[in-house]
Amino acid sequence: MSTALIVKMRDSKSPKKRKNMSHTLCHLEIPTTDVKKSGEFYKKLFDWKIDYSWGKDYAIFSTGQGKLGGALDRKDKITPGNIIIYILVDDINATLEKAVKLGAKKVKEKTEIPNVGWFGLFTDLDGNTIGVFTPKKA
Repeated sequence: MSTALIVKMRDSKSPKKRKNMSHTLCHLEIPTTDVKKSGEFYKKLFDWKIDYSWGKDYAIFSTGQGKLGGALDRKDKITPGNIIIYILVDDINATLEKAVKLGAKKVKEKTEIPNVGWFGLFTDLDGNTIGVFTPKKA
């Protein structure tokens, strides 16, 4: 996950909210072969704010409402319908283990995103990639 931020977790500084994350949807990534072109498309279509400061292969978008945001993630080849969502969890390792016990396959171990937090990935029973995320403590 090139997750340059996972939405900078707008409420991640609140210790009370961090202790019980309630498995809230927190981030999604839309694959694209051209980050700038896709960014301008979504900006014009939905009036999203696009942050291109993460490099040429990744841009963060904000819908301007609520906590959910996401990113445009450059890929060489696109498989339609392959959007990754990220869910807030208290314990990434425990969540990945539980997912595997329920029939999922672990794709990515707990991995740090410097200054942001940690994430892991698994594929569900239908092969969809799902991310789990824990923000860095303030």
